[in-house]
Amino acid sequence: MEKDSLAQQMSEIHKNGEENLADAGPFVAVSREFGCGGFSLGLLLLDLLNDDARPGESWQIYHKEILDSLARETDLTPEILERRRRQKPGLLANFFQSFSGKKGVPSGLEIRNRMTAILRQLATEGRCLLIGQGSVSATADLPNGLSVRLEAPEEWRLKQVAFREGLTEMQAKIRVAEEMEKREYLHKIYERRFPRKPACHLTFDCSVFSLAQIATMVYRAMKIKKLV
Repeated sequence: MEKDSLAQQMSEIHKNGEENLADAGPFVAVSREFGCGGFSLGLLLLDLLNDDARPGESWQIYHKEILDSLARETDLTPEILERRRRQKPGLLANFFQSFSGKKGVPSGLEIRNRMTAILRQLATEGRCLLIGQGSVSATADLPNGLSVRLEAPEEWRLKQVAFREGLTEMQAKIRVAEEMEKREYLHKIYERRFPRKPACHLTFDCSVFSLAQIATMVYRAMKIKKLV
């Protein structure tokens, strides 16, 4: 049986799940500048949440698993999907896609829409930590969630990336600049679609607080908001 298109699958999830939005969550969505360790924060927070979780109510963390899930649906590699997700639409790209006859290759718009649908479904089911992937924008209108942003001065982030990836200072500067340029297009798209101001409920400077301290503060905020 031929697989449904991403647009069809997204439409089905939208019809079946949007009526349950009032019961969404609890969930946490994390946005971060490159070099700020969003996934590491998620792991620390996951430990805090599951230490107090009742049996059968454990929390889960999702990061690259979302792209991996989409890769299984499309029989494409996560690398191809990520590249197309960030790709600006253009006549030349569309021409080569049609010329190659690869009708099953989804567009960047389809990939972003499908990932948004997956993120919203996970948030609606609740007890999940969503790291990056446009999760803050995708879940901005859902109740019973908390959005967190990690930022830091560029010099601090350069040192983190250099240490983490074994790069020289100049290599780290190039790496960070390239990554920021890649994310700029997606950031503009998500900002237009979900123009909430401020974008996140909590924003932290990672050069001032350690990830362990931030995890503790986020956990405390979740308790205040009665998400746990």
